[in-house]
Amino acid sequence: MKKLFGLNPQEYEHPVDRTTLKYLKALPGFEKVSGLILNWGTIKWELAELRGSNFRVTPKSCPELYKQVENIANALDVEDFPEIYTQWGYFINAYTTGYKEDTLLTLYSGAVDLLSKEQLDFIIGHEMGHIKSKHVIYHVMASKIVAKSSQLPIASELILPITFGLIYWYRMSEFTSDRAGLLACQNPDAAIETIIKMTGVPKKYYNSVSKEVLLEQAKEFEYLLSGPEKIIKNISVLDNTHPWTVLRAAELIKWIDSGEYQRILDKYSAIQCPHCFSDIPQGSAECSICGGKL
Repeated sequence: MKKLFGLNPQEYEHPVDRTTLKYLKALPGFEKVSGLILNWGTIKWELAELRGSNFRVTPKSCPELYKQVENIANALDVEDFPEIYTQWGYFINAYTTGYKEDTLLTLYSGAVDLLSKEQLDFIIGHEMGHIKSKHVIYHVMASKIVAKSSQLPIASELILPITFGLIYWYRMSEFTSDRAGLLACQNPDAAIETIIKMTGVPKKYYNSVSKEVLLEQAKEFEYLLSGPEKIIKNISVLDNTHPWTVLRAAELIKWIDSGEYQRILDKYSAIQCPHCFSDIPQGSAECSICGGKL
């Protein structure tokens, strides 16, 4: 796995992710709603419940899994390393939550058990992408505003644009973090195979379903949504924080085919010192580890 020194998330962020969040922050009342929703006392209590219910991954408790997460953080050049937990749930997923520097990354048991190492790298990288792009606080806000919007003492005409805008942005941020997941695992096939497994394909067919089959399904589905059905799709996902899984695969494949994935990988990939074989940034005049001239 190549370390991506100085990786700039703006280079791989989905454009609608960036523009939507910028628009949301400019909405009248956004700061006021943020203050009401992001109550540190409430969030701290919820984090305490997560810590008390889930199993913490440490270098002593699960050294291999901890090292895997650490390697992904290093590969993506993530500075804010989260606490790591596992949670019972036999499906392929993970989530990140927290407030400011207090961040928790939780992997469901199914993701750890049912995925290959590179596929799990994609899932971990996806969550690290949320941390690197500083999505987490707005994800927390989106989930809370959906639950509490009817209780907030603010006019609905102020709440509704923020509510639907946040949820729409949340979906777009998932496309960004899928790209981060790919940059982490650095294996397009493994990334798409992970999404295939997330669609619910039975375990006995894991080795027989190809990305071409899923892409064909995605193309057929997008075609079906080109007419009046598009209205149904737009209405049905209004409250969804995640895009439909098949469309996530299609969006990631489009990004790979555009050449952007390979361009970013090549731009930020580390080079190896010929003296001590350490990873160092491209363009270095000398090795920061051994001091050897390059």
